[in-house]
Amino acid sequence: MSANEIFDYYRSATSFSQDDVADFYVYTQDSVHPTDGLMAIAGLTINLLENHWNQDHLMLLITCCDGISPEGFERVVVGLLLAMMQHDTYIRRDRNLLGEIQEVLTYAPELSFTALSNIARTTQMKRMEQFNAQLSKELLPLMNNRESNEFYDIIRSRQSEMEHISRLQLDQNFLVFRNFYSTPFFREQSANWLLPWSEEALLNVEEEDRNDIESLLQLWPMCDSDKYALCHMYKSFKMLIKSQLSFDSLREVGIDMQNKQLVTNGYIQQLYRFFRLGGSTIQSRIKNRGSDVFDLAHNLRDLLVYRLVVVGSRAQETINQLII
Repeated sequence: MSANEIFDYYRSATSFSQDDVADFYVYTQDSVHPTDGLMAIAGLTINLLENHWNQDHLMLLITCCDGISPEGFERVVVGLLLAMMQHDTYIRRDRNLLGEIQEVLTYAPELSFTALSNIARTTQMKRMEQFNAQLSKELLPLMNNRESNEFYDIIRSRQSEMEHISRLQLDQNFLVFRNFYSTPFFREQSANWLLPWSEEALLNVEEEDRNDIESLLQLWPMCDSDKYALCHMYKSFKMLIKSQLSFDSLREVGIDMQNKQLVTNGYIQQLYRFFRLGGSTIQSRIKNRGSDVFDLAHNLRDLLVYRLVVVGSRAQETINQLII
């Protein structure tokens, strides 16, 4: 099976045979074809988040950790954190299961805390979207007269809010790329939302655009699905991109962002786009009353995963500042 077929299978199966379980371990430990394992983990994670509670599925995610790659382990940790949020009631009841989860998360406590912090950070996304929409509404009539006092008065009045958003290190790329996801690449294969980046995607780009995209990828930190979106939609948006972006300024900002960019954050951003921009099934949103697992982050302090991962007053303060 291809990596996308592996994702689809582990995402949709309601139960797994012994062969399915054995194959899952093979995929996740295959260093020759690492994408297969990463997509198997992603598929199983989505299965856990889109469907009703299934302890066997969660145990498969827990027990695949031996021998997997660092990137695979990061995906497992993110999947466990989100599954704990989604199925908090069931996991609380089973001390043995909780002990199994705790063993994985405490193996890499900094990774677990970093990932949960990035999940908590998504609660600020709606605030950022609302702020940008309002700012655009106020500034748009003045765009042809940027020298006016009114234009700069608005900017100054919003300065503190802009600084606050900057300090939170929010996923501002979401606002840039969300309109890029209408391409058939994402509409026709939901696995592509969570596909690890491959340079082979550049082979499908027209040669005249390839150098621009390669420069952007080097200078502008973005999650893997944004990279694919850029490749597939650059031709349609390149005039807008070139008019709005300076490659010199990206060199300065990109280096700074690269230092702040956390490895797990890219995968969390892919999952966020999957649920918020159309990769997830309509049925799953109906089942969850129009919401998804990221909506649960607003109540993170009430969930068991918070007590398990957020240890110490400083850690609590960090997480609490991110949740609104």
